[in-house]
Amino acid sequence: MNRFVDILNRIRQHANTDWLTPSQQIAYELLRERLGFLDEVNLWGAHGVGKTFIGWVLHMQQLAIYAPRLEDVEPVGMVRIVVVDNLNWQRSAVRATLHRCREQGYDKVVLITTEPVQEQIAGVELRLTTDDIQKVAENLRAVGVAPFNDALQSLWNMVSPLPLND
Repeated sequence: MNRFVDILNRIRQHANTDWLTPSQQIAYELLRERLGFLDEVNLWGAHGVGKTFIGWVLHMQQLAIYAPRLEDVEPVGMVRIVVVDNLNWQRSAVRATLHRCREQGYDKVVLITTEPVQEQIAGVELRLTTDDIQKVAENLRAVGVAPFNDALQSLWNMVSPLPLND
């Protein structure tokens, strides 16, 4: 487990646009564009495609606050955009999240889910490609991490010997 945490910390420390995969770069640009004129955007995709990494990049660039769970949404500071990760995509959870974020003073909210949310919110879907796997393998090797598995399934497979449970 310590090795896994170390790898995640290395990845988090390099959360910048240079580390985005081709698909993540497209999703990141679409997300930034939509946040220019919308208050809520749903970033969604299967487990292990890099949604959380995009949230980390936005946070590291000081464009948004990153909350790994709804419970972690704190009152607004200087940044008026919040990214809420690991969110249930069902209508009641989405509405509760938006309500909490508004109560905490956020103007804009990015909801990260594994399915498109059941609300009328613009979505950005992220899918994994072979080019994405190659880019992540290069990124990992650049920080001294040998990928466990580079099969096109999930980015989690590249950093953990254990499969991701859905």
